[in-house]
Amino acid sequence: MLINKTDKNTVYTFKTVTGEEIISRVSESDATTYTLLKPLVMIVTPQGGFGLAPAVYSIGPSDTIVLNKRAVVLSGKTESDIATQYLSKTTGLTLATA
Repeated sequence: MLINKTDKNTVYTFKTVTGEEIISRVSESDATTYTLLKPLVMIVTPQGGFGLAPAVYSIGPSDTIVLNKRAVVLSGKTESDIATQYLSKTTGLTLATA
């Protein structure tokens, strides 16, 4: 099920038809697109863990991108530990964990 109502403070994960997992906040959503704020993708690190990298290297880190809903296979709220890492990386703040 695609996300129909979005909250700018919630971090979402989008799995695309090509297999990427895009992690982002959503500033707008309409019938055909999501406008993503500071989108990052999950990457595997040499140590076997994961990290976050820019979804598009040639667009400024504070710019938004538009994701066509037809390119999304699944979507949902991002798991809390990953969302915390996303927020830390995009805001520069270290967030306290509960």
